Formats: sequence, structure tokens, C-alpha cells
Amino acid sequence: MNNDWLAVFEALKAVYADGAYSNISINEAVSRRKGLRESFVRSFAKGVLRSSIRTDHVIDTLAGKGINSIRQRPLIILRMGIYAIDELDSVPEHAAVNEAVELAKAVAKGSDRFVNGMLRNYLRRRDEFAPDKLEPHIRCSMRKDVFSLLSEQYGEEAICIAEALNEPSEVYLRVNTLKTDREEVIKKLSASGIECFASEENSEAVLVRGSGIVNNDLYRRGLYTIQSLSSMIAVKALAPEPGSRVLDLCAAPGGKTGYMAELMGNEGSITACDVHPHRLKLTQAAMKRLGVSICSVEKRDASIYDDSLADTFDYVLADVPCSGLGVTASKPELKLTADPALFDGLIDTQRKILENAIRYLKPGGRLEYSTCTLNKNENEAVVKHVLSKEGTSARIIEMTTLMPYNGKVGFYYCIIGKNAIFERTEN
Repeated sequence: MNNDWLAVFEALKAVYADGAYSNISINEAVSRRKGLRESFVRSFAKGVLRSSIRTDHVIDTLAGKGINSIRQRPLIILRMGIYAIDELDSVPEHAAVNEAVELAKAVAKGSDRFVNGMLRNYLRRRDEFAPDKLEPHIRCSMRKDVFSLLSEQYGEEAICIAEALNEPSEVYLRVNTLKTDREEVIKKLSASGIECFASEENSEAVLVRGSGIVNNDLYRRGLYTIQSLSSMIAVKALAPEPGSRVLDLCAAPGGKTGYMAELMGNEGSITACDVHPHRLKLTQAAMKRLGVSICSVEKRDASIYDDSLADTFDYVLADVPCSGLGVTASKPELKLTADPALFDGLIDTQRKILENAIRYLKPGGRLEYSTCTLNKNENEAVVKHVLSKEGTSARIIEMTTLMPYNGKVGFYYCIIGKNAIFERTEN
């Protein structure tokens, strides 16, 4: 039994059956077994999730009684097999079929012949599922209603967005300038066999490739944090200054909180809030690892106004809950749950959080409203609605949508100033 394939199966089962987050389920599957090819397991599992909608279309077409007639375990194995045939260059087609059959014998007894027959049938009929014969949303493995939403908002660029979100995402780390510098981190990681490339777009960012990026002493000592390039760009745009008083309304698990503290030189104060106590513990642990001493955490529902915080903070970050459409490359399970019918339910909460954030900001202060979605209804439309209610008390300083190209994830941020007139810029 191939332990790599077994670990991938276990991680996928947790996502498909239990709704687990892919990063957590993969970490747990990897930790249970020694001697795995960790990077192979991670890329394989995320690739299967990322391509689920396309592979399910194939399976539904090939299965005599349709995909709904197939039990969960053999269905997961079929998804793995088809993805391996199509995408794993290191695994020959016949070997992919054999590995899937052996996995079925181990974890889905009695289904091995069915799995074998389905995969061999796919090899015979593979030309029927060539990219040019599939509808765009299936080719990019995206729900049709989500693709339609992007098409309405971005026109012909929607296909470029969908294709980009179906590609493996690059991994970036953020160097902790409270403890070290970028050159030193690159030198030490390179010595351990990890490929490192200094980003030209952010002075603390490093593109990394390899295994063991978070399973080493440098990470444990807090010399760096894994964070998307887009997220780093957004936090740096807010630019909190040393000695400032900062409010992070939706802080957990603390990635942006830590970066703000580093940009502030660990001088001033940050109040990091979240509605879930267990997630605040993640923020506390992150601050401890990074050596951040200016951050306090408190349980708070950011959508409920607290008059005691009015006109209090120099900077406010409102990284609000959103549909996550911009990060489906790195969190591919979101592809399976993204439902435009539910997106509008987020908007009222987003508006309330932004309204409160403006009230908490001192006159002359800076606020950032941000999301990791490309849905304009959650981005520009929310800002426009709230600022139209606020009248002249708040103005846009900068508004940027980072598209999921060239190593970035899809991300939106808007910098807002209070009680001042600013020139507006859009990117």
C-alpha cells in the first residue's frame, strides 16, 4: 500500500465527508505517517480538490447510473485516479490506475474492480473530455453560477480569473523584521534545500518552494510567517506607524496583526478582536512566536457597535468575513461550497463592520476594508453603500483589486480616511 496515496485519501475524506479545511486535514494526514513525500501529498490532495468539479463531470458521464450511485470512498479514489492520470507527470497512467486499485482494496473493499473499470474506461474515452470540448466553467472546475457571477462583473476576463484560480498557488513567507532580515532567512532556508526568491513587490516577502517550510526551527523561532503576497501588499498599504494605536477588528488567526506589529517596530498598541475565543488563542500563539508584545486580544463581534471605542484608534483594519473567491487556489475546498445564493447574506455583516470601523477611527486616521474575494458586491459595492451613508465624514484614499496572477491571490482593499478630503486612486 502506497502511504502517500493513503495519506491523500485520508485528507480528502476529511474535507469531502466532514467539511474540514484542506490545510488542516492535510497536516493531520501527514503527521500520522512518517516517510511520506510531503510536498507530493500536499500538491496531490489540493490538486484533487481543485479539479473536483471537472472530475465529477467525467465520473458522472462515465458511470452507468451517474455519480450519485457511487459510494463516497470509491468516489474519492476515482477523483484521485483521474487527477493522477491527467496531472501527475511523475506517475505513469498505468501506475495511477494500479495505485487507485490498490487503495480501493485497502480502504473501499469490494470496489477495486469498479475503480479499475472506470479508470480504464476513462483512458479509452479521454479525448471526449479534452479542454476544448468542455464548457468553460467545467474546464476550469468552477461552479456554473460562480463563473456566471464573475462573467457578469469582469466580462471576458472571467475565463482568465477562473483559469488562474485553478492553478496551484505560490507559497510566500513574510520575514519577521523584529528578529531578522530577509537576506539571513533566505541564506538559512537555502542551506536546508528550500528554494527562495526575494520578491520585488514587497521587501519582507520571499517566494519559497520545497518541503519542511513550517516544520523547522526557523519557523518555530518566529523568524517568518506564511502569508500571501496579496495580503502583505494590503497591510503595507495601510502603513501603521510606530507608536500608533491600532484596532484589528477581525484578527484571527493573526497574520495581518503580526505584520502590522512588525511594521510598527513593536511600538504602540494593537487590539486584536475576533468573535471566536478559540481563534483568538491562535492569534495569541502567533504573537508569542513572533515576539510581538504590543498586542492584546479580546472577544468581540465586530458587527455590533461599541460606543466606548468611538474616535479612539489611529488605524483600523477590517478584514471582513467574505466568500473567499480570490483564494480558492490555495483553499480549494471553497470551490465546493461557494454558492452565490449565500454571498448576499454576508453583505449586511460587512456593511455593519465597516460602519463601526469608521466610527472607531480617530479624525484624520486611516482605515482599511479588505476581503479575499473578487465579488464586487462584497467589495466596491459595500464601500460605496457605507460611504454614501457617512456623507463627508470619510473618503477613499486608495482602492485596489489584486487579481490572482503572477503569484498573487485575488484580494481587494480600500484605504479610507476620516474627516478629511483625499484624492482617490484606483488600481
